[in-house]
Amino acid sequence: MSQKSIKKLIQTCLDKLKQLDFKESTIKRHRRHLNLLMDYMRMNGQNLYNETHGEKYQIDIFTEGNANDYKKKCIKHSINLLNDMLNHVPMRRHRIHLRTFPLPGELGNHVQSFLKQLKVDSRPSDQTMQMYITALSHFTVRMHQDRFCPENLDNVAISRFVASLQNTQLSVCVPLRRFLRYLFEMNLTKTDLSIPLFYIKSHRKEKVPSVYDTEEIRKMDASIEKSSPVGKRDYAIFLLASRLGLRASDICSLQFRNLDWDRNVINIVQCKTKKEIELPLLAVIGESIIDYIRNSRPKSESKTIFLTANAPYTTISIPGLSSIVSNIIYKAGIDTKARRHGAHCLRHSLATRLLEQGTTLPVISDTLGHSNSQSTMIYLSVDINGLLRCSLDVPPVPDYFYMQKGGWFYE
Repeated sequence: MSQKSIKKLIQTCLDKLKQLDFKESTIKRHRRHLNLLMDYMRMNGQNLYNETHGEKYQIDIFTEGNANDYKKKCIKHSINLLNDMLNHVPMRRHRIHLRTFPLPGELGNHVQSFLKQLKVDSRPSDQTMQMYITALSHFTVRMHQDRFCPENLDNVAISRFVASLQNTQLSVCVPLRRFLRYLFEMNLTKTDLSIPLFYIKSHRKEKVPSVYDTEEIRKMDASIEKSSPVGKRDYAIFLLASRLGLRASDICSLQFRNLDWDRNVINIVQCKTKKEIELPLLAVIGESIIDYIRNSRPKSESKTIFLTANAPYTTISIPGLSSIVSNIIYKAGIDTKARRHGAHCLRHSLATRLLEQGTTLPVISDTLGHSNSQSTMIYLSVDINGLLRCSLDVPPVPDYFYMQKGGWFYE
């Protein structure tokens, strides 16, 4: 087990934090916790640190009951940083512990084979794959507990399992239905047990897009502090979402190679549809991106344009970008009651404005990068003025209609 002088190790760790441009308050917090660890070791006659000392210190501190949950988390984070420095592990902001889902028994083995085949046939996204693993793990664990295998699996067992589900019924039944179909096709079950699950469908109501009018978009624009480093980044993000209607995923993954300055266009392959689109690099957008890159963007080897404001600098996540837009709307003082306020609402607002200006659906579809025009049809539900122009006048009804014998109005 490697060990080093606790004093030198702490100083190396703090220097690294400063080198990575961590906030001064963050460095100060880690210094405080690590100095307490050093005092603890010296009281016990120790000068050379290894991971065992960090574990023992946490046990003793937490046993005394003087630390609340937040303080425990901070102490653990500081010691994890020290352990990373001791073991020459690249410093990172958080330790991510990926949750594993068990797949026990014979059914579990068939699930693993099914997932391998699914990757080849459908090439699902990581998010979809995780949904399948989670759902089928719940199913195999339950069947293993009840001693079911493909030979004795029946509709009663599956119905009992589905009935035990509450809010997750639909998300579990879709992967389960496909897996049961796989068992039947592989001759592992005598009957197709997936058929009853086809009747479990979503009953969600049709969603109406949340939109903001031109005046509200102007208020958002005016509320952004364009002189600050974070404001320069947020302004460029806001323009890409509101002027071009880019999805949050496409803005997050936007790279320098996607910007063609000679032709003033943006070329991207959309993350959602995998469709390649070309959009105009408007002057105001180009200037805002250049301003961010030259004056605000942290020094980084990352190929993506937009990075987090705090070290270690990484690509902005989709939830993080939606939070940026949400904060812009909040600072603009706009009432968001009964409306969504993430990045996607700016995309909806652009589509609605284009529709109000008389732009045809195919053009809007190409602008937004929809895979087909049917996806664009939803915006008709919010174009009230356009729908009124399409309405037909009710023809006048002559008086004799109301006076004819046998009619509803005849007396």
